[in-house]
Amino acid sequence: MRLRDVMPKSLFGRSLFIVGLPLIFLQLFIGYFFFERHWDDVGRRLVLSVAGEIALISEQIIEANNEETKEEIFNNSSKYFGAELIIIPNSTLSKKELVHPIKSRLDKALSKSLKERISFAHTFNTTKNINRVTILVQLPNKVLLVNISKKRLYSSTTYIFIAAMILSSFFLLCLAIFFLRGQISPLKELSNAADAFGKGDTFFALKPRGADEVRHVTHAFLDMRERIRLHIEQRTDMLAGVSHDLRTPLTRMKLQIEMLSKDEDKAGLKEDVNQMEQMIEVYLSFIKDKEGVTRVKTDISSLIGNIILDAKRNGDIIIPKTIETIDAKVRVSDLRRAITNLTSNACRESNKIEISLIRKEKNANIIVDDNGPGINEKDYSSVFKAFYRIESSRNLSTGGLGLGLTIARDIARSHGGEIKLEKSPLGGLRAILLIPIS
Repeated sequence: MRLRDVMPKSLFGRSLFIVGLPLIFLQLFIGYFFFERHWDDVGRRLVLSVAGEIALISEQIIEANNEETKEEIFNNSSKYFGAELIIIPNSTLSKKELVHPIKSRLDKALSKSLKERISFAHTFNTTKNINRVTILVQLPNKVLLVNISKKRLYSSTTYIFIAAMILSSFFLLCLAIFFLRGQISPLKELSNAADAFGKGDTFFALKPRGADEVRHVTHAFLDMRERIRLHIEQRTDMLAGVSHDLRTPLTRMKLQIEMLSKDEDKAGLKEDVNQMEQMIEVYLSFIKDKEGVTRVKTDISSLIGNIILDAKRNGDIIIPKTIETIDAKVRVSDLRRAITNLTSNACRESNKIEISLIRKEKNANIIVDDNGPGINEKDYSSVFKAFYRIESSRNLSTGGLGLGLTIARDIARSHGGEIKLEKSPLGGLRAILLIPIS
């Protein structure tokens, strides 16, 4: 497994990972070595002190000649050492009892320190009572049982230090998250603006802010967006102007054709003029499709139903196959134009057309199938070029102008979607129009 496979994918996640990981390792490193040194030094001194006290008490009990002296030793031990003493007379520690398993750091420290301070056979138990440690010392003809509070054997500052370390790390991490969000936010806005520009929104509100580098990138994007917008406007205005200007000479040509005397000459010229008018109308329509329209939430299944009815009125039969109810924010007129372009191409080339609307992941898939001759796979990318026609003849009634798929793909991409072409189960071409739902 590579590092990039486990790294977060977002910039915020990676920045947090870069800041947080060293902080975690630093805390673990400091905590481990402090804990080790604390037990080796402070903890060991505390256990040695308790072991020395028990050794002293053991010697005093052996030397005590009467019960009053022993009672005084018991009282002093409880008063000054916090130790609870119990004498078990006529008792001996067995070999099994003298073996104490080492299960914790406290067991290890007790085992080592008691051997250094107590010369008698002894054992201990740290698990019998959660708050106290029981130490048994073999004295002549009796066993001394000592109950000591665990607080005397280790310092509580260890846990205080660990708690303070965790809390401070959490505070620093929250502080880092707060500042990281402030630095990442301008980049998110820039990303949203770039995405909106790619979908046709050339006036998405974007204000340069953040670090100097981010401001510089934002300014560069705004300048680029404005240059592209002006370039598109100039090109569109030029094409619109040319198309409008051509209408005047075409109108004069129509009048002159009507004044001709021979019918055979008039028919051919009329056909040429009509084709030129049709071309100009398509050009103007192509230009209008570039203009922004507000998106509204629309039932795409209802829109497809209307397109099927329009096709039926024109004498074309489109069979609805699988139609799911899907709502999406779209530019209704644009989406209608895109679907109509796909169905019109299918109706022109085949006699059986099916349309489906299905939800797949986060997209609405509009699928148009036909049983026509289809398109060679090598031409799948070429047919989306403006004015590209598979048919070599220039007859508009059989091949069109070559703008239908171009306009359809532009509309799909302006919605953040795409158009795909593939082989249809009906034997012809399948066109899949993907429109994002959210």
